[in-house]
Amino acid sequence: MKRSLNSLEENYQKNLYFNIIFVLLIFLLWYVMGVFINSELILPLPYEVIKTSINLLKKLSFWQNLFLTILRAIIGLSLSLLSSLILGLVKNKYFYLALRNIIDIFQSNPIIIWISLALIWFGFGTKTVIFTVIIMLFPNFYLSIYHAINNIPEEYKDLFKIYPVSTKDYYTKFLFPYLKLYILPVFINSLISSFKIVTMAEFLSANNGIGYMLSYSKTFLNTKEIYAYALYLFIMSKTEEKILGRFYVNSKGLEY
Repeated sequence: MKRSLNSLEENYQKNLYFNIIFVLLIFLLWYVMGVFINSELILPLPYEVIKTSINLLKKLSFWQNLFLTILRAIIGLSLSLLSSLILGLVKNKYFYLALRNIIDIFQSNPIIIWISLALIWFGFGTKTVIFTVIIMLFPNFYLSIYHAINNIPEEYKDLFKIYPVSTKDYYTKFLFPYLKLYILPVFINSLISSFKIVTMAEFLSANNGIGYMLSYSKTFLNTKEIYAYALYLFIMSKTEEKILGRFYVNSKGLEY
């Protein structure tokens, strides 16, 4: 066991060193290409993008728009999970088949279709953004919850027949902890995806948020700001991935 933990630690350090070297090489390649192209409009130099990124941190509007983007992502994610949990508890074959057909419609159409429809239904703003997040995240949540509930091992079912428990205890002490194992991986992926979905929806259908600021920068050909926002979105995504990945592994009693 100790040898296994040491091996995991060595692999983690190797991966860390590799990632650091890889990022440095990317910045070096970026710098060389920027010098070769010699156009701020197409590819600004790395230090110019970093300078712009630091300047953004000094602006109150950046933090306000970042807060709106995070809030929309959390609301959309929460509503997706809550509605999936409620509908996933419905044990009816025909209800599932009907909802499965609706999910197929959700998944078969690109995100731009739903943004376009939401713009007609709700207009510009938060409602359209949150609606888009729900449409994109609901299918995976619902299918995971439904299949988890309908694949509860028979020995558990037999146990509850022999030793009946109250409805409250069944849900709080068995079902929800049981579902956590199935929901958590989907939740992690969905949380990371939610910020990407929100940003795209804001780009096309909002007048605030990080996505809107990207659209604003694009309109005025401010390439350095576009790269700066992209850099922050990348950092946010990787930070979420690391934190949630550690939480998921620790929740299973493993070493990260």
